[in-house]
Amino acid sequence: MSGLSRIVPRIPIRQASTKAHDAHAIWKEVNRLASEGKWDNLNNQPKLFLFGKAKRETYAVYRAMNTKTDYWSTTPYGQFLKGIFRLVLAFAIIQGAVSLYEFVVPEEKRLHYKYREKHGHDEGHGHH
Repeated sequence: MSGLSRIVPRIPIRQASTKAHDAHAIWKEVNRLASEGKWDNLNNQPKLFLFGKAKRETYAVYRAMNTKTDYWSTTPYGQFLKGIFRLVLAFAIIQGAVSLYEFVVPEEKRLHYKYREKHGHDEGHGHH
């Protein structure tokens, strides 16, 4: 049983097996979802905040339409997720590099200004 025939139970299996009806069945389902407010017509993908049965139904239609294989292209809002993932990854790499620097380099080398030698500028030097 194909994934599309589970999505569209109104279409008999023998009708869903021909290629002409499969393409039309997907677009009929997209039109139905759009009329119910579950489909973003401008971006041709499911609406962003769907839950439960509505989310499963719309994402199944989207996966039936989308033939790309990488994760970022198969999810409806993959490009936004990809950007967020890259920002978090960059922050984690920078934080890891700073932690590694603090662990490897001794404190006297890192904070040489703090540990510098004093050159006669003591409290009793007479400056006011």
